[in-house]
Amino acid sequence: MARDNPISRRTALKLTGATAAATMVAGCGGGSENGDENGDGNGGSDGYEIEPDTTVELDAQTTEWKGIAPSDIEGESNPTLILQAGETYEIGWTKGDGSGHNIEIWDDSDSVVNELSTEQTSEEEPSDQMLEFTASEEMVAYVCNPHSANMHGTLDVQGSNGGDSGNGNESESGNESESGNESESGNESESGNESESGNESEE
Repeated sequence: MARDNPISRRTALKLTGATAAATMVAGCGGGSENGDENGDGNGGSDGYEIEPDTTVELDAQTTEWKGIAPSDIEGESNPTLILQAGETYEIGWTKGDGSGHNIEIWDDSDSVVNELSTEQTSEEEPSDQMLEFTASEEMVAYVCNPHSANMHGTLDVQGSNGGDSGNGNESESGNESESGNESESGNESESGNESESGNESEE
């Protein structure tokens, strides 16, 4: 009987540990779901691809920019917008909470790019808070100046080096490999030069 108690205790401890582990895993799962929701709310790591000539409409809330249009960003908090360099877009807010807001496009030094900034207004449905612009690599954020700590969305401008190769560095590295192939053809031309030297020897 003395041996049965330690075994049963060990069994009980194993079961307790398994239950605790399962609870922790379930807890982590719940946390990741919340994390995903939060990630989606911020546009996620990938963001939302915006077609050229699209108008991006936002709801100006003191705590955040909330997406209105296009439909992909509807209801999203400070959505990350993926744009193509050299293409034209329009962005601004058509609805607000009555506080004083504006919209500006910033570079990585928190400076306004190309004077893309509107005057501050507290109108709830303003008609003059839209910015039309051509996307460029230096543009990294759209912000409300008075509430830039909260109303701060990311601009991810892609394709600045390749136009159609909008998916960026990977395609650029692909071009490098192509240039490698060109160098191989260069080697062939060198062999051609050797044959020419052969012709010279025949002379």
